[in-house]
Amino acid sequence: VDGLLSILQKNGVKGLFVGIAPVIVRAGSSDFVAAFAGEALLQRFRLESLGFLQGLFWRTLGCAVSVLSTMPFESVAARVTTSSPPLTSRGAVKVLWHEGGLKTFWRGLGVNLVLCLNPGLTFTALAQIKNLFLSLWRRQRLSTAEAAFAGVLAKLLALLISYPLMRGKSLVQARNTSGGVRQVLSSVAKDEGMRSLYQGFTAQLSKSLMSAAVKYAIKERVENLLIQSRGVPKT
Repeated sequence: VDGLLSILQKNGVKGLFVGIAPVIVRAGSSDFVAAFAGEALLQRFRLESLGFLQGLFWRTLGCAVSVLSTMPFESVAARVTTSSPPLTSRGAVKVLWHEGGLKTFWRGLGVNLVLCLNPGLTFTALAQIKNLFLSLWRRQRLSTAEAAFAGVLAKLLALLISYPLMRGKSLVQARNTSGGVRQVLSSVAKDEGMRSLYQGFTAQLSKSLMSAAVKYAIKERVENLLIQSRGVPKT
């Protein structure tokens, strides 16, 4: 809240939306690839009936494909939203290129690949929760509202497990340290206690749960429409 008020005082309402164009491109492309790449792998190799851990592996692999293909958009979006004075997307691309060429657009790739565990967990938990709901209600598909609720439950479970990794990534970036996520988290836990690994969890939760509800409701709706377009009756 303090951060929002500070931006409003300095730049007005417009400041809250600085860099929104590249953020939308990054979010749209990343979420689309992450949502469907893992499922496509499962269907391609006929692995839909795998258990939780196997499903987690393939869905995390799908998210890794998303990271590899969309990370340049994330790098540009991050530079646009954090630069002072503000940069355009084109300006951010030029700055990143001059800093180190093509590899700069994939800076921090290792950490982002580790964080693929979060969406991998979310999609796998979502599949398990969806199957449970459909079994209990004896239906083939969820409604939009039911999909939103399932998405919230799946994201909550994923965050409880993977949030320390997300915090570790933020700490590595903030401290500009050469140490990895594991080293930073070990240091924080030793100096500040285990509870410090979940510092900021409530703020992340409020943002992520709303996003998950909307995202997975839309995903379920799109899948239902695709199924109906193929002539499969809705039950």
